Amino acid sequence: MNGGTIWRAALCFFLGFFLVAVSASAGQPPDLSGTWTAETAPSTDKTPQVFGPQFVVTHLEPSLTITRTINGAKATIKFLLDGSEMASRVPGRLCEADSGATWKASWEGEKVSIAMLSAVPPNGKPIKTEVSQTLTLQSQDTMRVEVTARTGAQASPRTTSTIYKRTGPPPAAAPPSRAATARLGQMAWLAGVWNGAMGSSVIEERWTPSAGGSMLAVSRTIRDGVMSAFEFLCIVERDGGLVYTAMPNGRQPATDFTLTTIDETSATFENPEHDFPKMIRYSKRPDGALEAVVSDGGQKAQTFVFKREP
Repeated sequence: MNGGTIWRAALCFFLGFFLVAVSASAGQPPDLSGTWTAETAPSTDKTPQVFGPQFVVTHLEPSLTITRTINGAKATIKFLLDGSEMASRVPGRLCEADSGATWKASWEGEKVSIAMLSAVPPNGKPIKTEVSQTLTLQSQDTMRVEVTARTGAQASPRTTSTIYKRTGPPPAAAPPSRAATARLGQMAWLAGVWNGAMGSSVIEERWTPSAGGSMLAVSRTIRDGVMSAFEFLCIVERDGGLVYTAMPNGRQPATDFTLTTIDETSATFENPEHDFPKMIRYSKRPDGALEAVVSDGGQKAQTFVFKREP
């Protein structure tokens, strides 16, 4: 066998192996699972990253689950890639209740196309939207994410894109949440103006009635006729439960505490990751007074008692 024959035999073997490999993988979509991190943009580029600095994909055909930050909170949306319509929760902005959205998703060749059909505000009245997203795997670990949207102020849709790199697998599943299921109406007893004392200081909390999925409050501490501290507060409906948000002295970012227990006259909110407090509990006493307890979850606790203004 001469050299030319050997070369042709090797080429035929390689082509045959290649065709078999292609045939074996035909019809199998690329796996998009992973933790995806945005490429560093030039300092002069003010374009926001489409899915934020990082997002996570769990891809198990025929579904694609995306976890990313929306309005400062983690949101997980599971899309069915067969083009069927589905609904999801969308975290609300600061002190605003959750909203929702309806979607359709499907494969278009080698890319995933996701269309947002409508936004559903807390009042439940859908608003038609013109938003589409595409996820295209450009190489094994490089993905282009594009979003095309048009707002009422734009004559034509605008497209923004971000390149992401696969920097690892999806993280392990989080431990089960201790969050309690509740609606904001169960906190109706908290609404009102409450006054209490701590030594020579007077503390006031003013809570609005529930409306639009939220209760708002402002707290202030007065000592010797001077305001020594203030705080913006709210309780909002989140993911089937309630979240208490505190902004002492207007501090940002705000700190969230998740409802863990609730009954007819008390509610406990917790954030184990916070320094102090880790727990906040409001309860209504039999005499009509309001008791507020803040603690580190252990021995350190402070109790405040308020009376409602007539």
